[in-house]
Amino acid sequence: MLNTTLEKEIGFVRSNKHYLISIEGLPSAHVYDVIRDEDGNRALVTALTHDTVEAMVLDPMETKPGKQFELSDRDKQFSIGNHLFGRVINALGDPIDGKGGFPPKNKPLALDVEALGLAGRSGITRQLVTGFSLLDTVLPIGKGQRQLLTGPVRSGTETLARQIIKHQVGEDMVCIYAAVGKPAPYIQEAVSDLLKTDAALFTIIVAVSADDPTPQIRIAPSVALMLAEHFCDEGKDVLLVVDDFYTHAKYLREAALLEGRLPGRESYPGDIFYQQAHLIERAGSFEGKGTITMLPMLQTDIESYADLITTNIMGTTDGHLSFSSTLFAQGTFPSIVEDESVTRVGRHTQSVVQKQLSTAILSILADSKAQERFAQFGTQLSEAAQAIIHTGKIVHFLLDQDENERISPEAQVILLSLPLSSISTDKEVSFFRKNWHVLVDAAENHKALENLRTAVFSEIGHTDFLSLVEKQVPLFYKLCQA
Repeated sequence: MLNTTLEKEIGFVRSNKHYLISIEGLPSAHVYDVIRDEDGNRALVTALTHDTVEAMVLDPMETKPGKQFELSDRDKQFSIGNHLFGRVINALGDPIDGKGGFPPKNKPLALDVEALGLAGRSGITRQLVTGFSLLDTVLPIGKGQRQLLTGPVRSGTETLARQIIKHQVGEDMVCIYAAVGKPAPYIQEAVSDLLKTDAALFTIIVAVSADDPTPQIRIAPSVALMLAEHFCDEGKDVLLVVDDFYTHAKYLREAALLEGRLPGRESYPGDIFYQQAHLIERAGSFEGKGTITMLPMLQTDIESYADLITTNIMGTTDGHLSFSSTLFAQGTFPSIVEDESVTRVGRHTQSVVQKQLSTAILSILADSKAQERFAQFGTQLSEAAQAIIHTGKIVHFLLDQDENERISPEAQVILLSLPLSSISTDKEVSFFRKNWHVLVDAAENHKALENLRTAVFSEIGHTDFLSLVEKQVPLFYKLCQA
């Protein structure tokens, strides 16, 4: 009987610097291979030289020269499937929510994936419905769009992102929330907020806290995108929120400096734009597959848009939503500064009525703000100017929603058309505030307004739509007096 032994490659740590290790051996190793020591601790190969393998340690462990590593099975490094819904995992795919283990690992850890070119992409033609009028009607986001959410800490970026996920109930959307390098209490709050609702049925949370090893924080967005691409390849629409890229950039800078790479502007690595743009470009709308809508977040320390990371990511995305901590503190939600926000492709997903109403609303808000500035200097305003301010106040009220309130796109258009009708001529904001729930319920459900809801997605223009709204003004008066 033949005596056969299984041979495998072994490498030994030659030197280490914090979580970076240099290994002698492992001649078959590839960049982004996962290697393991005798205790099962993992490291990720990051570079190859003529005589060593450079890697970064992924698990909390003490590494000393002489420690032994071997290659792990490239094809079975991650467990991906529907069993991840409602679960919280780290950047290595391990469950960290105490709800039990997963089926056997069935996928490789694919981190450095090239974004598909134009030939593999399709046009963005369908809207991501968020339930918020300021987004769906005024600053729309399309399925497959990369839309940046940026603002200072405590400006409501994370609150809106989570609410958008929770509002996807019934929309046949897979949602992935990646918390990257955030404090543990922050992550616990996000997990509780998302998974206590029906969003748990379609949401996966990738959570890597500031207490976890830096290499895990570094790869967390890549892992979240790997999950998104898995479901996108199955033909599903995916919403991916990365919270946040500013924190991620700081850890990329730490790793680069530790590796001895020459720092660039603001001490970030010279290829920081490539590293983060390479991730964002993997989202989109794809031929023969589904879509990946990406909401990268940037929570900055100050209200500044001129720093390196912010300008880099603004140049990579399809638009941005600018958040204000002042508006958020005042109770405005969503706390978005509309005249500092841009959506470059979202309007391609709207009907004619939505597009024209969006333009009218933005014009009203801009004119109203300009007239209010004149009024601050004691300027006597004409009746026309006062009317503009009056209409602007009503529009502002209609765009301010409770964070848990979801309004359909059809009802949004009906409600935002009211300030342009005769109903607002002799009515103050107090009228709309008092009758808000009546107006919303009517716009959503009243049988007499079915023709209006149908007309929102017809081929008519907003002028004709306003004529239909005007015919229903008596009904709105009657409902508000009941």
